Amino acid sequence: MTVLTRTWILLIALTSLSLLAGRPGGEGSIGLFGVGLVLMAANFKADQILTHFLGLQRAGSGWRMLFRVMLTLLGVTIFAIYALTPMITDASR
Repeated sequence: MTVLTRTWILLIALTSLSLLAGRPGGEGSIGLFGVGLVLMAANFKADQILTHFLGLQRAGSGWRMLFRVMLTLLGVTIFAIYALTPMITDASR
């Protein structure tokens, strides 16, 4: 089995995990844990796509680290905004 095939299967598994964590058709919020799980899966999926499908493994280690740090900061920022939104809306009332 080639690296791309294994990566594709992993991406399908992570998409399924995100779908289950997101509770399709469920009512209400999925909570901080669910949001964190979905964002972690999305971050790992983006890393796999950059590395294996877009050829980042051939780039220097500095470029790989830069993209991984940027992906992580984006995920942490989205999570922080989601987590702090109730506190911000309550303070503005």
